Amino acid sequence: MGILSRLKSLRQGKPEQADETPPVSREALARVMRGSTGLRGSLSAAELGQTIATALSTIETAVLAIDALAERLRECADLLADAARHEDLGRRALLAGRYDDLRSEIDAIAGTASHNRINLICGRLIDGRHASFSTALDGEGRAVVALPIVNLTTAPEGLALSPPRNALADDEEIEQIAAEIEKARDRILQVSEHYADHAALIADRLARLQVVAGNRSMASYLPTGADHVDPEAAAKEAAPAKPAKTDSQKSLIDIGIDEVETKLRAINERIAQKAESQSATPDETDTDPALNKTKEVTEEMPE
Repeated sequence: MGILSRLKSLRQGKPEQADETPPVSREALARVMRGSTGLRGSLSAAELGQTIATALSTIETAVLAIDALAERLRECADLLADAARHEDLGRRALLAGRYDDLRSEIDAIAGTASHNRINLICGRLIDGRHASFSTALDGEGRAVVALPIVNLTTAPEGLALSPPRNALADDEEIEQIAAEIEKARDRILQVSEHYADHAALIADRLARLQVVAGNRSMASYLPTGADHVDPEAAAKEAAPAKPAKTDSQKSLIDIGIDEVETKLRAINERIAQKAESQSATPDETDTDPALNKTKEVTEEMPE
């Protein structure tokens, strides 16, 4: 009996006739539910892509915040150059006040650059334990990108930007702070390039998964967080490891993962070369040791 017939029966006070329900298997019901949504493509690819998209949004949030920090540091450098050109102590005091405001803005930007409850640039460990943010690029965890948590605040353990204690009245203080700003700008650039390289790699992987997922949604979701314990993920870790897939058993999601691994190795080699070239210069102490960490890339290749 249709919906209109049921409504007519209710209005006329007639008892509703029961329809016989044919037996339906679980598999048939699942097929009907999938078909009713009008979605096509791999559901597993869409789920993996959604997780990767959320991680990518977290990294992009950090990169955008770093761009804002770079702009503040550029303004700081201009202020110090202006102070060095003028002997008037009153003007220098005004410039010192603006510089102190910029220091506060830098701390505010770094402290609020969170997405999905994760902040990559404020120096705080994720969940108080994790010093890096990991993103798996496939369902089996064969390729994992791990980005270090860095501190880009003005604190001594961060960018180490001293406050203008003498209101920039001394040329020595101006020169000291100007040197600190220059080092901070170099470090900001280094971190930005490091994050941007891996964001591009993750975005490329996401585009490939979207082809497999079809018109299924792969948008970033909130909240999850690396500090959130996923019961299903914990159960999978506790379960015995599954045998590696053979070439004939690889799904569409596996297509392209070898290329991802190759790109990861290339990025690692380029980072290592940068580290070697920087270690040969007198400014080797300015290099952030956390950024010289090689990405955690694990492989489970079929025998």
